[in-house]
Amino acid sequence: MTTTPPAGLAEKPAPEPHGPFGRVVTAPRSSATSASPKWVTWLLFMVPLCIAELRDLPEPEIKRVSERAADLIASHGDDAQYGGHHQRSARTAIAKGLAVLAHAEGGVTALGIHACIHPHDGCPGDPTAHPRPSKCEERDV
Repeated sequence: MTTTPPAGLAEKPAPEPHGPFGRVVTAPRSSATSASPKWVTWLLFMVPLCIAELRDLPEPEIKRVSERAADLIASHGDDAQYGGHHQRSARTAIAKGLAVLAHAEGGVTALGIHACIHPHDGCPGDPTAHPRPSKCEERDV
């Protein structure tokens, strides 16, 4: 005999993902891990592409990508910021690392952006969590 759990105790269905590119938005200005505006703009472009690239990969392959990105960042992170022979690969590794972290519950907020795959509470990209002021409210400020 099967029983139905009481109302409120049933498991919630998994939220629908944001789409093939996830949700990548500018992090709130109060974020302690901001970056230069050029970096933020570049990451807003590159991280969604990396999320889409990782979308259909099996878990062992995603693990391999994340390990490779971590190695590149650890070895050539200074090139990413200041320029050097490995600048392109180091910057791409940072974008791929953020794309991998976007799969975590609540996503990732770093370097001036927030990236996530699934809806979650407190998401900076959720338009319902941060309603825009009306024209009247803007004039009163």
